[in-house]
Amino acid sequence: METKTLNAHLPLPLAEKLDALADAMDVPRDSIVTDAIASWIEREERQRIFTLRSLSSNSIIVVEHHRVIDWADSLCADRIRTL
Repeated sequence: METKTLNAHLPLPLAEKLDALADAMDVPRDSIVTDAIASWIEREERQRIFTLRSLSSNSIIVVEHHRVIDWADSLCADRIRTL
């Protein structure tokens, strides 16, 4: 299979964890990164398909405006309490 070299700037702590894991598992970093990217792409593709199917379905959910406002206000209230 043909390959392409990509460069990525990783935060130092993440790069150190990658190096440690690769050493501990005796696996090349390239393999770990390739598997991680493949998993991410697969997850994003599944999410996209799910979203498109949901949008194309005939079931429409209507939420009253005041309920949306109440929900949004509750998110702000929860965030303020955690600060």
